[in-house]
Amino acid sequence: MTSCSWLYWCKYHLKLPDKTNDGALKGSIVHLVLECLGKDRHKKHYDLILKKGSIASSKAVKKLILKHAKAANLLENHSNLEDIYDMAFRGLVYDFFGKNLGKPTKTISEKEFEIEIEEGDLRYKVKGFIDRLFIYKNKSIALIRDFKTNKKVYEGHEVTDNLQDYIYTLAVRKLYPEFNKVKMEFVFLKAMNSAKSEAGKWEIVGVDKSVLTMKEKTEEELEGFEYQLTDYQSYAESFDESAAISNLAFSQGMPEDGSFSQRLLCGFAKRPNELKKDGSPKWYCSYKFPFDYYSVIDENNQTKRSFFTKKEAVKHKKEKDKVLKLHYTGCPSFNKPATPPTSEWSFEVEAKDDFDLDKF
Repeated sequence: MTSCSWLYWCKYHLKLPDKTNDGALKGSIVHLVLECLGKDRHKKHYDLILKKGSIASSKAVKKLILKHAKAANLLENHSNLEDIYDMAFRGLVYDFFGKNLGKPTKTISEKEFEIEIEEGDLRYKVKGFIDRLFIYKNKSIALIRDFKTNKKVYEGHEVTDNLQDYIYTLAVRKLYPEFNKVKMEFVFLKAMNSAKSEAGKWEIVGVDKSVLTMKEKTEEELEGFEYQLTDYQSYAESFDESAAISNLAFSQGMPEDGSFSQRLLCGFAKRPNELKKDGSPKWYCSYKFPFDYYSVIDENNQTKRSFFTKKEAVKHKKEKDKVLKLHYTGCPSFNKPATPPTSEWSFEVEAKDDFDLDKF
């Protein structure tokens, strides 16, 4: 909402599909690998990878990566596979088991949380997933680690007023109120370099430039943030199409603090799939240009989820759901005003996905 009102409208009200770029697709695979290798039963794969110095040394992990990279159409460019291998390896090398603060009492991969508060003047709901959560019971410390696969390390207000930092810290405070300290760090895998030490062990070079340790939050700061969340909740519940065009990123000008925000969020591409001079695609907001999509509609005519292809929509359709073809006319900053959507109803048998993460 605060970064771009139209982006919020598209994601949470129109529930449009996200035309994910290669960088985000690679990031999702890296997160999947780190989640899997964070499980105790896969420790042998972690040990083998660190011993050989390559993610591909584990046949099971390599197979997992290739399967998802193929599904995401990432194999046409070999550098995509190298990026996935490198970032996943660095994630394993950098204190993967949280021993920098001593041996954790408990380590949790992909910790899911959903906090709903209605207490006096406070009323809000937040939810999310924490990549790695380390619990140090004897030290009364909880360490939140979030892996980032984007190229740019945070700057400006992304450091001083990071919404994810506040939400995750608040959530862990609510889940583990007995801990005195909640620490948060962002690990920028693409900005890292790994090398062998003189002792023959793998380590990260230049940690200070690739790991951002956030300032710990006081009780007063978190209490103030709860009132801010209450305001956000109220605003979100009354959000309509007029509010959707009230705070467009394009209208905010260019950022002056080095952060990736304001007009930069739109991207500089003038048409879909525009290429740079070197042949690589120009990045742009998923909702900048028009596109067709397919929505899964439940028996109460509510949109459950949307996809770019009919095949994907049908695969996620339940027995009483319908699949509706729609047209998105693009961001109002760059395109003509919206026109009524076209539609095409489809009734088909739901496809099954036989891939089970737990079998890995």
